[in-house]
Amino acid sequence: MRSPPCLRLLISGGPGSGCTTTAAAVSAVAGLPWFDSDDFFHQPTDPPYQVQRSPEERRLLLLETLGPLNSWILSGSVATWGVDGLGITHAVLLDIGREERIRRLLKRERERFGDKIAAGGAMHREHLDFMEWAAGYESRTGTGRNLSTDRGFVAACCPDSIEISGTLAFDDACGQVLGFCDRAPRS
Repeated sequence: MRSPPCLRLLISGGPGSGCTTTAAAVSAVAGLPWFDSDDFFHQPTDPPYQVQRSPEERRLLLLETLGPLNSWILSGSVATWGVDGLGITHAVLLDIGREERIRRLLKRERERFGDKIAAGGAMHREHLDFMEWAAGYESRTGTGRNLSTDRGFVAACCPDSIEISGTLAFDDACGQVLGFCDRAPRS
């Protein structure tokens, strides 16, 4: 991949679609700083993801962190944040389908939290609620986080965008993202 004068790449998709993993891999190859939307959405806690920042706090933190940088990669969904001024130059939407997404998400949650999410664990109820919410990503309607909202945001935020659908091998998905960034015009 050639070094672009400006590459501000958003890799978005539903929970468990591989946005974070793909962004980390692309970042390593491209040599660009990578940020995850969860780090802006949630305050640092142990265990993680317990306290959300207000919409205004997350917008300001995102703009303060990414705004001054010429190039970066952002993983996750920011479609409902009301973010203007990020200057996204490239956007990718990962749509791997509900079944595969939920399979990956459950595996990730078990690796991350272990027995805490099992029946009787301290995070069991929270885990069930999260998985139920995540399972509705493709079918949920309205203005909240869902496939339709993310798809619309990606299309509206950047004239250079692609959607990668279906379950590809990880290296193939990363290759498609890198190829897209390398060939697409830059501002």
